[in-house]
Amino acid sequence: MTHGDQDETVCGEGFGPAGSVLLVVGRAGCEASGPLLREVLRRHGGHSGAANSVAYLFHPVGVLRYAASGPLCARALEAGAEAVRTLASGELEVLTDPDELATVQAALLRKGHVARLAVRTRRAARTVRLDAEQVDGLCGLVQALRAVEGVEQVYTNAEIPE
Repeated sequence: MTHGDQDETVCGEGFGPAGSVLLVVGRAGCEASGPLLREVLRRHGGHSGAANSVAYLFHPVGVLRYAASGPLCARALEAGAEAVRTLASGELEVLTDPDELATVQAALLRKGHVARLAVRTRRAARTVRLDAEQVDGLCGLVQALRAVEGVEQVYTNAEIPE
């Protein structure tokens, strides 16, 4: 399964601790498909899933982050942003269609708002909250998956507590 304009390929899908799910993305031919993915997941307490068993949960999104600013919210929505939310850090996060990321960023820059972050990513439609022990297990699993040749990103639906 290929997504987006970056030739990203879903290399594998799996399940981690406490109902967390993982989407492993890389370049075509990445090593994290088949037996290797199953082995890494098994060693870290997870298991692999069938094609599209979790991929459907992750939606492409553009993310912009800004220092909090009064008129930014209204200006972002006028520029075509889908949503604006305040993070615990006090920063504002602007969510866009990934194809509109550059357009929204440019419109806000013309209004004097400089983004601290501008990325295309994927977000889970539903999340699951993990406790500290489960977070440790998931972090080890994600690190092991990222170490596999060809893997560029591992997405999860886990909410990690502060």
